[in-house]
Amino acid sequence: MSKLYAWSNQIITEIDSRKDSLYNKDYKFFKIDRLERMAQRIDEFSDRCDECMQFKPEIESLSQTFVDSINGSSTDKLVFEKRNESIVNHLKKKHGLVHKDFYVALYSFFGFLSGSILFGLIFFIVQKEYFTLGLFIGFAAGMIAGRIYGRKKDRLKIKRNEIL
Repeated sequence: MSKLYAWSNQIITEIDSRKDSLYNKDYKFFKIDRLERMAQRIDEFSDRCDECMQFKPEIESLSQTFVDSINGSSTDKLVFEKRNESIVNHLKKKHGLVHKDFYVALYSFFGFLSGSILFGLIFFIVQKEYFTLGLFIGFAAGMIAGRIYGRKKDRLKIKRNEIL
């Protein structure tokens, strides 16, 4: 029998009732939708993880005070972000969750770096005057290959429901 997630649904309802008090740009900037997803993940893992169980009151508090924190002083905003990040870090480290498009960004970086080095080295050895052309070609080829491989890996994580 599947779990009903009554606690996380209650948190999401709480957030939805308060989010109209925020500007749309603040809602996006402070990633309030991520707070909803964190509540779902904490609810999902709380049966087997004691730390997740301890984060439940923290998320309840965040869901009730996020409007005041975001509309408050800069210290309130900073405290809100730090509390949020501690939960995110736990979900990343203990449960292996990653952000959407995490692997696209990671593999794109490594792709352009390795492609630039590889093609630059090949063009340097073969024809030194075309070294910069080799760097550009390597950059493009590595970036494309990294994005393709990263997108595949992200789709796999989405299928496994491992995205935060």
